[in-house]
Amino acid sequence: MLTEITPLIRKLADQQDLTAEEARRALNLVSAEDQEGLYFFALLLGIAAKGPTADELYGFCLSLSDQSVKLSPKVDPAEITDISGTGGDRIKTFNIGTTASLVIAASGIYVAKQSTGPFTGMTGSADIFNEIGASVPFSEGDPRKVEECLEKVGIVPYYYPSFSRESFVGRIAVRNRMRESGLTFATPYHLVSWAFSPIEMKTRVYGVFSAKYLRALAQVFQKLGYERGLVVHGVDGIDEMSTIGPTKICEFAGGDIEEYTITPEEVGLERAKAEDIKAVSPERNVIDFLEILYGKERGPRRDIVLLNAAAALYVGDRAEDIREGVKMAESLIDEGKASQKVEDLVAFFEGQEKLERWKDTAGI
Repeated sequence: MLTEITPLIRKLADQQDLTAEEARRALNLVSAEDQEGLYFFALLLGIAAKGPTADELYGFCLSLSDQSVKLSPKVDPAEITDISGTGGDRIKTFNIGTTASLVIAASGIYVAKQSTGPFTGMTGSADIFNEIGASVPFSEGDPRKVEECLEKVGIVPYYYPSFSRESFVGRIAVRNRMRESGLTFATPYHLVSWAFSPIEMKTRVYGVFSAKYLRALAQVFQKLGYERGLVVHGVDGIDEMSTIGPTKICEFAGGDIEEYTITPEEVGLERAKAEDIKAVSPERNVIDFLEILYGKERGPRRDIVLLNAAAALYVGDRAEDIREGVKMAESLIDEGKASQKVEDLVAFFEGQEKLERWKDTAGI
């Protein structure tokens, strides 16, 4: 079966694009059959060297959908979002999107937060949630518990490969071998790993490690049926909305795409320095998460969380623009709604003891 991929890899070597169905078929085959990961690596490298197209990335998303169990929470898809991005930022920041996800959920928007461990960074979102007592299983996950948490709490951290088909395991094993070998560069697979969601939703904010992929990913979300969203890149090297410099944005709504740039000053925030938002240690990342959400931190780390939450509040029609979204996010923290969402989430997983230990460590 793997020999069917050889012509496609040769096609990529000749700088020819794959169709969406070719990319889908190739990724499905390597997931099921490629025990050594050689074809998988060649496929990724071929697309990366040529430059991925929206159709190829869409094909990867279709393959992820083929391998995954679909979830159906009793929530209107128009009220659900996610703020997971590609990772791979040059500036290794603390867990900005993870922190912002609780602020977004505090607004009443449901957040289906895809969470995993670190690939190029210090801690992944799953590490933060697990530390505070909101368990994200990496094997034998319970799909119904994910649905129930989203319905009852308004936010759920989860790792969809944990309840996906067996062929997914081979794909994850290859990724782990890449990490062990030091091959931790971002690939086309990383571009869409979290673009696909097994939970239907209509809006998205998606951070990208390189501005050159903004439009292609906006087109992918349109192909996936999303109605509105932002694909963003902080030009100083982060896959988030940035407070240390301008952010390039592709905003899509229906069939339209608009490209523009914003600065921190335009939305009422002070410009920060890179060292202000860098990760210091895994332990410090958990403390930053709690200090921001419980209102103890009021500096640049809080500011960048406000900005990223504001983007989702804008896309989710809670704010007229990002500047208003920043003010709304600030209020959600100051009024204790974000910290209450943390408490509710941890209570659902019965992890209060772990949370209280971390609150004591952070002096909260």
